[in-house]
Amino acid sequence: MSKILHRAIRKILVEDFSEAIGFDKETGLLPNSKKRFAGMPFVGFRYSEQTPKILIVGEDIGSDECVINNTKDVNGTPLYYHDFHSKRKNCVNMAGKYNAHLAGTYMTALYLLRKCDKFKDMWEDSMCDKTAYRALKRLNAGGCAEIAHAIALTNLHKFVAVGRKGKSGDQDRNWIDHDKEFATFIEEVKCFAPDIIILQAINSMTNEDIEQIKQAVKGVAVYKLTHPSTRRKGGRIVHNLIIDPLREQGYKEE
Repeated sequence: MSKILHRAIRKILVEDFSEAIGFDKETGLLPNSKKRFAGMPFVGFRYSEQTPKILIVGEDIGSDECVINNTKDVNGTPLYYHDFHSKRKNCVNMAGKYNAHLAGTYMTALYLLRKCDKFKDMWEDSMCDKTAYRALKRLNAGGCAEIAHAIALTNLHKFVAVGRKGKSGDQDRNWIDHDKEFATFIEEVKCFAPDIIILQAINSMTNEDIEQIKQAVKGVAVYKLTHPSTRRKGGRIVHNLIIDPLREQGYKEE
């Protein structure tokens, strides 16, 4: 199932999107050479068979990381933008070491999946009062990977400034062509067919945009959370970052 999903997403994001907006399929560069297509989303090995299906959406990739890190594909060929394999290596750390962003992302997923058989023993109520980073550290590397491979991650904005290194800032959180880019995002979301969408600190998405998502995927629940790397005092505590905001937006615990 994942291969079918990969092919469908690649068609949307590379074949169709490059034709619609004009980036080079090999280098990802737009005609002005100032921005580059950032590449494929992260798709967990078991996303397609997981219930509920959770899609977490960030604003942008943050850096031109494939070029900066000299990333290569499985055959050793340099990549200009992520393929599915390189994105997976980027998101799943076999040593179980994660930054605040991914720790918050995976703790969000664990909270939403905590009633599922595979994740019942991972969730502890004592995690609620810890930062997501410290809570996730209670799990071994295998447990973290299990959470990661149950979900999918993508970004709303698909382009990054060429050579960009620092991930902070909002320089790539803008539209080149809103209608074409958002239409592509909608097609991507339809392909994922999620039950739950988590929007992480996405300020460039209007209420009309969110309604369009709900129209595209019938029955999907959409929630807005702050960024897991928030610097607000107490903002990274699991209760404040994940649980309370979900409840305030009508998330019903089963």
